[in-house]
Formats: sequence, structure tokens, C-alpha cells
Amino acid sequence: MTIDELRIEDPRPQRAWVTSRHDVPRAVALVLGSAQRIVRAMQRDLAPFELSTIAATEQIERFLLAHRSARVRLLVDDVAWLEAGAARLRQLQRFFPHAIEMRVASEDDAVGDDACLLADARHALLLTPTTQGLGDLWLNHEPHAQTWAALFDRRWEAAAHNLPVVPLGL
Repeated sequence: MTIDELRIEDPRPQRAWVTSRHDVPRAVALVLGSAQRIVRAMQRDLAPFELSTIAATEQIERFLLAHRSARVRLLVDDVAWLEAGAARLRQLQRFFPHAIEMRVASEDDAVGDDACLLADARHALLLTPTTQGLGDLWLNHEPHAQTWAALFDRRWEAAAHNLPVVPLGL
């Protein structure tokens, strides 16, 4: 099944391969568009998910405005991309400081090669290169997504405090 054939409204578990970088924005849009309560993302620096594009930040903003208790949690090993390449995402964090949280993973339990974008522990975009492509997208598959959500939550709790909304300076 291709990403274009996936349907969020279909309650059956669905899976599609992410075969190229061209598929990533569409897969991210499906995951963000399906979120109801919480979006979790972890990757070494989050750059591959392209969360700072206009389309992605608009989807995140709609998600946060639609649900009063909505949350976005981002976990990284390296903040360089967040500081230098995620201006739109950081601007959105200034408007929603209570809802968008960013943390650096503990050195003892680093993110490393794990890369996932999760929506409500039901939908998962996993970017782990395989022979079929860059990764896979799972929709409506709770057992698979919950495994990654538990891994994320363990690392989230072990991570340091949230990154400041506005960079500190003298």
C-alpha cells in the first residue's frame, strides 16, 4: 500500500512504506492530521520530519487550537536543528508555551538511531532505513504505536527539564 492509498477514517490497521524523502511530508501530514490529544516525536535532531515547514506548523497550530488539552512533545539528542533550522516551530512554541514541550534526552538513554512521530499512540511514522525504503507509516495500529509511545515516555521522563521557550541571553 502507498501513502496516498491510506485513509485515516478507515478503522482497520494500515501500513505503507516511506520509500523516499518525497513521501515524508505526506506521511507527517497524515500523522499530524490524525492527532487528537498528543503528538510525540523523537529523533536525534528532528530535521528529517520537517516539522518547521509552513504546512507542518499550520497543522500543529490547528491541532493545538482544536483541543484544549492537546500537547506536542519533542525529544532530541542535539538541539542544533531546533535552534538554527526550526524558526517556525520555535515561533509556534512561543504562542503555545504550555502545549509544546521540547527536551534533550539523557545521555544514559539517548534517542540515538530511533526516529518516530506518534499521534495518540495509534498512528506511527517510523524512519528507520530498510531495504524497502526510509521507514514505514502505521495508521490505526495501537499495539505497534504503543510500543513506541512507551519507549518515548521512558526517555521523556529521564530527560532533563524543558528547553526554554525563548533562548536565554545576556
